[in-house]
Amino acid sequence: TDGGQAVNVVPEHAAGAFLLRAEDDDYLEELKEKVLACFLAGAEATGARLEYRWGEEARYRAMRSNRALAEAYRRNMEALGREVQECDSQRSMGSTDMGNVSVLVPAIHPTVDIAPPDVLIHTPEFRDVAASEAGHRGLLDSAKAMAMTAADVLLDADLRRWIEEEFRGGE
Repeated sequence: TDGGQAVNVVPEHAAGAFLLRAEDDDYLEELKEKVLACFLAGAEATGARLEYRWGEEARYRAMRSNRALAEAYRRNMEALGREVQECDSQRSMGSTDMGNVSVLVPAIHPTVDIAPPDVLIHTPEFRDVAASEAGHRGLLDSAKAMAMTAADVLLDADLRRWIEEEFRGGE
């Protein structure tokens, strides 16, 4: 962003980049309208000219986790001795291009605990845990569970039907 060189001097030009996230696509559209209204009000109040563009090329769609596929993955993680918790979508909301994939084909975006709850992702502490033995074990268990789940999908026609029905909205 560019807001000028000094706090006490009004710059000739100011620019900013902003990121909006929402739980679902409908609320994202509502949020965009509200944010734009704030920007327009700020421009009007200060006599500034507002130029904006929405970066749709980088838009991440809301993740549509396939419950049937997630259930198969959960069973496999538990078979490997991992405790699996139901995902709390409010706590885990983030942006990922996996959401774009999940609107086209059945998908999941599983995670595995490798750190205590007070260690947040995208931090130096998490980086250190990810590079540790616990991180390596988590990665291997996740990879094994994904491979086991892929085998289940290939070998189990009922599971494939359940996955497809849910994806198409029939659950």
